[in-house]
Amino acid sequence: MGIKNKIGGSVFALLAITLLIQSFSSVFVKTAGRYPVMSEKFLLFYGLALVCLGIFSIMWQFLLERIPLTTAYLRKGISYILVLAWSVLIFHENITWNNILGSVIIIIGVVISSYDH
Repeated sequence: MGIKNKIGGSVFALLAITLLIQSFSSVFVKTAGRYPVMSEKFLLFYGLALVCLGIFSIMWQFLLERIPLTTAYLRKGISYILVLAWSVLIFHENITWNNILGSVIIIIGVVISSYDH
């Protein structure tokens, strides 16, 4: 049984959105770091990161009431892959073979853990 069937389609979609929001907090923190501390742009992007983390916290709590803790946290690894994607797409950073290997290991772990024992 796959993850979507195991935790329900709407909960799965909410989990995906929640992880996407969490990953954007990293983008905003990195963007804030490009500006002098306490400048308007720094505060704007840092504030956006805090908003993302606040929304993430509420959504995460909502999810934890509906799915097992282990199921939720094992899927949280996907956020690292999202951050890697944003680092390339938004910041034009380089991907290393170690990044790729780590991402593949995360995906394999999520797939393996989504099946009943």
